[in-house]
Amino acid sequence: MFSLLHPTKAIERFRQGTLSEAALFRSLMAFDGWFLPTQTDSDGAPSIVSFQSGEGRRRLLIFTDEDAIETCLDQESLEFGDQCLLTNGTELFWSVENSFATIEINPHSPAEMVFVSEQIPKLKQWARSVMVETALSTVDVEETPLGFLKDFDGYIVVLRKVGDGAQMVLAPDNQGRQLAAVFTAEDTLEAFLLDILSVTEFEPLPIRLNGNKLFRQILEMPVEGVVFNCCGPVTARAFGKKLAEYVLSAEEPL
Repeated sequence: MFSLLHPTKAIERFRQGTLSEAALFRSLMAFDGWFLPTQTDSDGAPSIVSFQSGEGRRRLLIFTDEDAIETCLDQESLEFGDQCLLTNGTELFWSVENSFATIEINPHSPAEMVFVSEQIPKLKQWARSVMVETALSTVDVEETPLGFLKDFDGYIVVLRKVGDGAQMVLAPDNQGRQLAAVFTAEDTLEAFLLDILSVTEFEPLPIRLNGNKLFRQILEMPVEGVVFNCCGPVTARAFGKKLAEYVLSAEEPL
């Protein structure tokens, strides 16, 4: 398994220009120690505390550690509720409401970062990508939500021009198998392009597909199967064409 930077280090390197946006988002999703201010509702369940900016816009404040919380409270007079919920990045960013004007990481700290409302859909897309990668990792060991794989609309494939048309670029395989190359996120696509363009020259044409269209294409192609994220940085997952049949027969999540 590849190593990931702590969010504070990832933010620092991103600002310095030594870390890609995709690697930054991957680190934010993978972190499992986010502090989220909450308060207990009438049913005893925690609910997220949102804050108002000076212009009356909703702010979501999240923190990587208790010191960052204290730094924020030293600078702003805020009511944090009665507890902080500890959560992981995937669940946090997937569930965040689109109505927030800003998502602020460690406000007033050196490792501060602010996402505006226009960036929330991208954060949610990244969270879904990681959820798909997790689902793919459990196909062979436990029940996987195949309907979720079918419903996902962020699969990426790479096309190359052939005559007047285009065809999907296959994954490199040391066993000589014909495997469709599919990617779940921008960093896995970047890793593939870096690898493939070092040995062959062509103009890559990345396109996004939903699961229904992707798995139908895989069934129709003269390939033996499919490999997801063949060049990392996450673990590659290879399957026969049977996976496409299973996914297409699944009911989509409500």
